[in-house]
Amino acid sequence: MLATVKGYYNGSQIVLDTPVQFQTGQEVIVTYTISQSLSKNHNHENIVDTLVGAIPDTGKPLAAYHSERLKKYASID
Repeated sequence: MLATVKGYYNGSQIVLDTPVQFQTGQEVIVTYTISQSLSKNHNHENIVDTLVGAIPDTGKPLAAYHSERLKKYASID
């Protein structure tokens, strides 16, 4: 099973937003982001534009992509 938790590095260790109970020998996978600090003046369109190739351009407005994602991932059964 693969689980995801978000957190941050405080300069000496990784601090997770949600507590996780690890067992000795448990395998973990660490993925981290390298990005410039996003300020509040960035809008969604600018952020999406930086994801070159990550979201294929089908000419839809951002709201349409958002609606599709909500329908697809809103319910995890």
